[in-house]
Amino acid sequence: MNKILVFIILFFPVTLIQAEKVATLDKLLRPDMITIGNNRICITEGASVLVYSLEDYRLVKKFGKKGEGPREFKIVPFGPPMVAIPYNDKIFVSSNSKLSVFTLDGVFIKESKVKPFTVFLPFRNNFLATAMVSDDKKQTVLGINLYNERFEKLKTLYTSDMQVGPSANMNFPFNSFAFLPYKDRAYVVAGKEGFVIDVFDQRGTKLYRIKKEFKPLKIPAEFKKKTEEWFKTNSFYKQFWEYMKTRLSYKNQYPAIRGMDVQDDRIYVLTYKMKAEKSEFIIMDLKGNEQKRVYLPCPENIGMDYYPKYAIHNGNFYTLIENEDDEVWELHKNKLIK
Repeated sequence: MNKILVFIILFFPVTLIQAEKVATLDKLLRPDMITIGNNRICITEGASVLVYSLEDYRLVKKFGKKGEGPREFKIVPFGPPMVAIPYNDKIFVSSNSKLSVFTLDGVFIKESKVKPFTVFLPFRNNFLATAMVSDDKKQTVLGINLYNERFEKLKTLYTSDMQVGPSANMNFPFNSFAFLPYKDRAYVVAGKEGFVIDVFDQRGTKLYRIKKEFKPLKIPAEFKKKTEEWFKTNSFYKQFWEYMKTRLSYKNQYPAIRGMDVQDDRIYVLTYKMKAEKSEFIIMDLKGNEQKRVYLPCPENIGMDYYPKYAIHNGNFYTLIENEDDEVWELHKNKLIK
């Protein structure tokens, strides 16, 4: 690493940001994922979606249950939770084998059958989605595909190193392959290659690559203990522990990227670096030019907890915090970009 780069890393401005409580969210018990857009907060919880107003945080609608009919959802047994995302004045809900569309007030519009074990995100007239693909070793892994409006595959944008299937080995923590549409671009983390984000147009043509040097962080010994304890105690996975433990392995160093969000004409990269029990976010412009680094309260992901429970919207950082004393979930917020 050259001296100039070391200087930038050591002396680039960093900020510790304190989040403050703005609301207690009604009827929320076990949240999986939070997204924000179109003046709505969408939170998935098992096979349900809770929609709150971003203005006053009131519950607008709770809908969904396990099943196969309209307004009913199936959950991926070994995989990420259901995703609900506000997009172009609608809410798109991606569940196992189905993509459902609702109004911003939770009124059902339509649904489409899609391939099982996929997560579909709307991208203009197309869709970005996870898919099972083959890597160069002929192993079945997860990848990111571009589909047209008829859910026909147009192109594979990225092939990860995360194995899937009965014989899959799980190497924790997973390399990120976060993917997000923003305006007329798709942003995909190529986590197996380090600190790399590829940017594509609507046809799946790669426009440019953002690549940065990073200093690997050693994974502490307690990470393995926490992961195995998660599998032993999780209500679903504990029944498979004897099998699962033969499939677990652990990296020596954390991946460069833990997560990514693209909002407000900025890229927000969540890393594994921490300071004062807060996690580092690197804020860049859309070309990857670094603007600042901040530290925010973002709980650690353990086991198969895929998504940190935070969202970024209009320069604000929102996170879900469990108040264990009162047995409620709170929404905390603070200004990220001033």
